[in-house]
Amino acid sequence: MGASTNWQEDLKTAVINISGAGDNVLVEAPNTGSYLAIDFVQLIPTNAVTVTFYSGTVVEGQTAITGPYPLSQQQVVTDENVFQHQKGVMTCADARSFVINLGGAVQCGGFIRYRIVGNN
Repeated sequence: MGASTNWQEDLKTAVINISGAGDNVLVEAPNTGSYLAIDFVQLIPTNAVTVTFYSGTVVEGQTAITGPYPLSQQQVVTDENVFQHQKGVMTCADARSFVINLGGAVQCGGFIRYRIVGNN
C-alpha cells in the first residue's frame, strides 16, 4: 500500500493464523489515547465458517465492526483501504484490540496491515 506514505503512522503487519472458535485477538490494544486503523485484511478459511470482526475483547467492552460474514470453504475475504481513509477500512475504539470471532473451530490464515493512531 503506497498510500501509507500520506500518513504519519508506521504501517504494521500481523499474520492471521487462527483456528479457535470464538474470539481471537489479532492486534493487542494500543495505549489509551490511541486507536487501531485497519488498512488491509485478507482472510482464507479452510472450511465454511462465520466470521465477525470486533473492536475490543469482551473485557475491554466489545463492539462489532462488521456483521457476520458467512464464508464458504476457501473463500477469500479482502478488505482494503483503497480510498485512503485516515481511519482505515475498519476502526477500533480508543485502547481496544482488533478481534476476529470464528463461529466454529476452523483454520484461517491471512494477514492484516494496520496503523496505531494517536499518542502511542
